[in-house]
Amino acid sequence: MRTTKPILKAIRNKHWAEIQKKFRNELELLGVRKNYQKTDRVYSAKDPYLGFFEVVSGIFKVYSLNSEGREMILKIFYPGEFIATQLVFQTEEPCVYPLFCEALNGGELIHFPKKEFKSFLFKNIDALFSFSALAIEHVSYFRSKVLENQLYSVKERILIFLMEAGAAEDFIFLPITKQQLASLLGTTPESVSRAFRILLEESVLLESERGYKIVSEGIGPLSTNRPPKRFPLIR
Repeated sequence: MRTTKPILKAIRNKHWAEIQKKFRNELELLGVRKNYQKTDRVYSAKDPYLGFFEVVSGIFKVYSLNSEGREMILKIFYPGEFIATQLVFQTEEPCVYPLFCEALNGGELIHFPKKEFKSFLFKNIDALFSFSALAIEHVSYFRSKVLENQLYSVKERILIFLMEAGAAEDFIFLPITKQQLASLLGTTPESVSRAFRILLEESVLLESERGYKIVSEGIGPLSTNRPPKRFPLIR
């Protein structure tokens, strides 16, 4: 399986773009830039919630650990995405991060402190509505992924991941390892390897030195007009 590290193109969230358009100076004053090396932990589960993060560069993973210390990746975050936004609105104390967050490779985050950002939102109703929509999208994404892992086959989950990464339009390299992809999809590395082999044999995927490209999407739920969520293209 072909993997690579660089991320060349950032995602642009329309709700955040609306906030930036009207309140760019305020955001620059609120945000604190932080650099991370590979495997650096951004926060741990049960740490006090201090705010959310915007990914500027690099790749970050959010994951949980079971009682045996086994890791389960819940989402990979790319440049332009936001980590832990929904907790900004939690009023119950103590408010803590429910999961772990770690850098998959070196990158930069912008940290927006909870107290200061909430004060900004409550003073600017337009920003409050836009950020609320962004946070709702964040929650909806996790809910949809739970359903996908329950209802879809490993082949279908791989195709969804590749479509989101832009493989329906161009060749891409996988930005994570086979083991990490298996964790993200709720399966085993062996199942991922087997599914990739079948997809290649069935000519659903095309493989070259430039990575993978989807050439046929007529499998189960992917045969519908599912709007792709744009991730960075890896060339």
